[in-house]
Amino acid sequence: MSSARIAIICLLSFWLAIPAIAQEVEICPSLQPCEVSRPVLVGRETTVSVLWRGRALFDQIGAISSDVGYFTLGDPASSEPLGVVRRPLMERITGSADGRAITFSFSETLTVPADVSQRAAAQGARELSYIRQFGINGIPVTGVQTLRLSSPIPNAAPSVPEGSEVTASGLILRRLALRFEDGAAVASVARAERLRALAHIDYDRAGLLEAVWEVATPATTRGEPSFRRLDNVRQYLGAGQQASLRSPALPTDQPGLYLLRLRLVQPTMAQNDIVLRYQVSGTSMVEPERVPVMTAATVQRAALGPDAEFQWHRVRRAHVYQLELYDQPPEQTAAEPLPPETVPAQFARAPATGLMVKGSAARAGLSPAVLHQLLPAHTYYWRVVAVDASGTVLAASPLQSIRTEQ
Repeated sequence: MSSARIAIICLLSFWLAIPAIAQEVEICPSLQPCEVSRPVLVGRETTVSVLWRGRALFDQIGAISSDVGYFTLGDPASSEPLGVVRRPLMERITGSADGRAITFSFSETLTVPADVSQRAAAQGARELSYIRQFGINGIPVTGVQTLRLSSPIPNAAPSVPEGSEVTASGLILRRLALRFEDGAAVASVARAERLRALAHIDYDRAGLLEAVWEVATPATTRGEPSFRRLDNVRQYLGAGQQASLRSPALPTDQPGLYLLRLRLVQPTMAQNDIVLRYQVSGTSMVEPERVPVMTAATVQRAALGPDAEFQWHRVRRAHVYQLELYDQPPEQTAAEPLPPETVPAQFARAPATGLMVKGSAARAGLSPAVLHQLLPAHTYYWRVVAVDASGTVLAASPLQSIRTEQ
């Protein structure tokens, strides 16, 4: 039995052991089912939008977190996992003023690997289960999404206009336009400022669009630009003549000129050399918020493993504590170093993983799902962050390093 399957069974067994508490929260209920934006194409990497819905009672502000997800067939407790999604989710939900349970929803962008859908189809499956273990206000809840499997739609095309390229999917691209989210064709931003672009596409028929978002950084734009991949696009365009694609977050960590393009793989078109330009200044957009240092945050083990226990002194008014683990030292967004009596409330780089515990806690160990994401013999950087009921960071401990076991 694989370690991933054992982890699923153990976690589900633990959650099913506390039905009295679990009745206070629910996720993907029958009256508010969760949704998936579109089917998964068998044998092709497919990105879908997953909408999680639920209902729970929150005390002013609540925490919803999940460390890992699994692809399975049938019963999650008895099926061998087909794949693992090692990307943590964390949402903060504001509670009702009258103290009643509220409904909530949040989205997840999920990429289903081609080999996962292919193995599922090879076993005769028409559906794939995507399972996440959530902690809602410290109460464990299992969420299950049903992903429908679909074969790529064959070409059912009428006549092809002269000069247009025919593809296996039948999709014909007429026009491609790139703009930043504010509609501008150029942009000037500060270092670490968030920036995204949109691709507007006019097309005929229907079929699979394959493309690659690529960027050239200031290291090469002074001479001959060298583009590197940011993200792959594999999206089925159905009935209709227009579509919009949103880029991933664009790099803004270095000052200078950047070039962005969407390189078409299939279908192609003659107009495939459109490039957006954006300039990043040498100063940060906003000085980071500074918060007091949490003292006496320690870990009771020399190595990071199942027996490691993190401890800290409680902070007054703390509603939850976040244990953050970074796989490399995070860069501060400030242009100048912070004074020793304060630390950044947040870093420009997001943590690789972590967990959230109630404000009444003063210690925590890592869950099996978090441990599963850690690399052996690797140095991680950790800290504890105290957050109040409104979501404001009250204090944080300094970064400390710890190495995982061999």
